[in-house]
Amino acid sequence: MRIIDAHVHTLATYEPMKPFPDTGRVDRLLYLMDESGVEKAVMLPVVADFSPDNNADCARWAKEHPDRLATMTDVPLHAPEAPALVARAREQYNCVATSYYPNSADLAWMLDDERAELWAAFVASGLVCNLHVTPNNYSTLIELAKRYPDIDFLCNHLGLPRGFDPDDASYGGFAAAAERANIYVKASAFYASAQTPWDLRCPRALGFFASLLKLLGPSRILWGTDWPPTSNHLTYRQALEVVRTFASDLDDADRALVLGANAAQLLDI
Repeated sequence: MRIIDAHVHTLATYEPMKPFPDTGRVDRLLYLMDESGVEKAVMLPVVADFSPDNNADCARWAKEHPDRLATMTDVPLHAPEAPALVARAREQYNCVATSYYPNSADLAWMLDDERAELWAAFVASGLVCNLHVTPNNYSTLIELAKRYPDIDFLCNHLGLPRGFDPDDASYGGFAAAAERANIYVKASAFYASAQTPWDLRCPRALGFFASLLKLLGPSRILWGTDWPPTSNHLTYRQALEVVRTFASDLDDADRALVLGANAAQLLDI
């Protein structure tokens, strides 16, 4: 069974991890992957004041360890130059997707007519569009997927469901995504939707995971850790075992899809 971590951050110095800012070093990640039997990891660059060159850093590490690491590229989709950045991202960074952490709470602007050039660039590039989408923007994501069926959209962290009732059959409105075969979700950062993030079994987060399995099916969910932030709560190995050991809703074939096969197919790695 291939095991691919679809969501990690690698930085020589990761300011949010103070007082241990070097937690996210690439050598640490590779060691933890080896220790846990993880074949490959997909890096999401963190382009910030403390890491302005992380796109290039991640591209370099992926080139140095092509059998172990792949990279996305951080693209500010709200910027005027975003279409050009998407168009050259694969050639410049040899990336498998773009990653975007929004600069605004409302993503409705993504549907504006003047953004059509941006989505045309995605279609032409063949890159997956990885988005950090909160429940208030589910409807925007679903409409994007409907308008642009040739673009695959990938969401972080169970769709960040912490703010709504685990028993909500609509999953905060995300249930409509079941009709859009080009929407995928990462089973990552379980701690972010857990009431007790230190609990290896993450019962509340596993409840959200089970709901997503029912809504989307196992072929549209990708496991990931969100390392190193997850290490504030669980070890790297524990972040894997949440799905590998404790996700009782998965049989062996479905577990293989979630833990690696889906990432391999979607991201072509």
